Order: sequence, then structure tokens, then C-alpha cells
Amino acid sequence: MTTQLITTDAIVQAVYNYRKGDLLGQSPVVCVSSAGSSRDSISFDGVLENIAFLTVHVFVVYAADGWTEANAEDRLDLIERTIADVIRANGGETSYWLDLGFNGDSVRNDINLGGVEYIQEAIPIAAQLAYG
Repeated sequence: MTTQLITTDAIVQAVYNYRKGDLLGQSPVVCVSSAGSSRDSISFDGVLENIAFLTVHVFVVYAADGWTEANAEDRLDLIERTIADVIRANGGETSYWLDLGFNGDSVRNDINLGGVEYIQEAIPIAAQLAYG
């Protein structure tokens, strides 16, 4: 995700693999955080279905000098579409997981972090892993 969002397209300022309490005014920012797990037996030979749930949090400053509400909405949409493209391109079985995909609808919120007003979108993701 970092490669596509920062290195290739430069549409976000930072990508963190944890949730931050204060973004120090950075925008746009993506944070990926753990959102729980599920472990169920799926076969008689002891293979377990393991699912790691993640939430991709997108933060975009609502408005600032030279940055309008319309700019914020457009950037939020671009980031969400880019994340969707990354998930789709990396779904299915890889050396890291059996499947990667969305785990429900995203939720949009208006929040204040460190005195800065952000539009925040939370995108639920599930990564299915299998262990013997």
C-alpha cells in the first residue's frame, strides 16, 4: 500500500502500520491497524482457518490555507479508490495469505486530532491465513 500511495502516486503524505493518536497536522495520512482475529477449525487434519481483521484509516484535513472542503472530498475519494485497487490486485492466494479482501462497508467520520479537523474513513479488511 505504501508503494502505491506514496512512492508511485504521491497521493498521501504518510502511511503508518499502526494507529496514531496525533497526526501533527500531516495530511493526507493512512494508518493500518489491527481490528481483531478469528480462528476456526476447518478440517479433520487440524488445519485452522485464521483471519486477521485490519482497519485502514484514511485521514484528510478538512480545510486549510489553499485547501478547500472540495479538495478534501476529492482526495478522500482518490485514496479510497487507490486502496481498493491495491486490495483487488493483491487478493487471492499469495505467499502471505489465502485471501485478502474487504470486510464490510467503510465508514466516514469527521474527527478532531491534535486540534486539527479531519475527514476520516475507516475501511475494514480481512486477510485469511491458513496454518496446519
